[in-house]
Order: sequence, then structure tokens, then C-alpha cells
Amino acid sequence: MNAPVIVVLASLLLAACQPSATVRVSSGGGFQSLQGAALVLKEPLRVAPGNARVFIQNGQATNSGNSLLRGSFDQYQPHCAFEIERVDHGGFTIHPGTFRITRVQGALTQVVMISPLQVAGLQLARGYYGRGASAYHEGYHFWLASERQSEVMRMTCYGVFAEPPNLYPPTLQEIRQALGAIAEIRP
Repeated sequence: MNAPVIVVLASLLLAACQPSATVRVSSGGGFQSLQGAALVLKEPLRVAPGNARVFIQNGQATNSGNSLLRGSFDQYQPHCAFEIERVDHGGFTIHPGTFRITRVQGALTQVVMISPLQVAGLQLARGYYGRGASAYHEGYHFWLASERQSEVMRMTCYGVFAEPPNLYPPTLQEIRQALGAIAEIRP
């Protein structure tokens, strides 16, 4: 890994450890703190049995537990996921209501894709062996609190799936587009 990539990754990891992050309002726009804001869920969301989250993109929810792996939505577009605390259930419904955002935390997730099988001699000739290509999702964990639905832990929103030079978290505008009419963030 070269030095610029290491510096970018170290910066992203340090940013993810900050107690509360601000979110860029729009591309080229200013930043806004959403800690203490309200997240209003307008439609019920069904979490599939044995899963802890339900994904939302372009105002559509998916019940697929492994959505990123099954390709049920475009991971090259911003998306969000509502997350609950446990997976040992026979199906769970997150009911409409208001959640308070108690903390906004930067998030970085690495996704490693295994390269196709190649002849070992060719891999050694290239100077590497067994490496997979990797890219990332950068975004935010919005930690949620509700008196009526304490099982709902957080909403996580990620930007596009990309390598570090093209990596960025979603803007508030992109998060709102991902949520559509399902939910609304009220600062």
C-alpha cells in the first residue's frame, strides 16, 4: 500500500472515532450537526427473520438480509439501513414514530473482493500472491433513542462503494434521497 492511501485511510479511521460528526448538507455546501435532531419514521419497516437490519435506497425498503451481497440494490448509490439490537427473532417490525439522534459517528467499512483464480507463477511474477481487490463504504452511524422502541439501535447511511481517492460519505441531501418518503430527518 502506498503512502497517500495509508494517510487517507488513517485519517478516515481517526474521523470515525470522533464522538460526534457533522454531515455535509449538499455537495459543496456547509456542514450541519445532527446530534439531537429527530428522525421521523413514517412507514413500518419489516426486518426479516434472523437479520438485524433493513436497507433503504431511493425510498424503497428491501427485506433481503444480505442486500449488498445479493445485489438487491445499487451499492454504487447512497443507501441507509435501520438496525436493531438482535437477530434472534422470527421477524421484527420497526413501527412509525420519532427517534432522537443521540450521536452521529463516522463509519468506514472495507469490502474485500477475492480476485479470480490465477496460475501461481503469474501471481508471483506480478509481485503479489493471494491479494483481493478492496473498496470501501464511508458514511455515518446515527445512534437512535426512543422510549417506545428501545430495540431500534441506529440508522447507518453510506455513500458510494469506491476506492479511497473516490470515497466520500453521503451528504444530508443524498441521505434524504435514499430515505425518500419512508423517513425524514428534522434538525
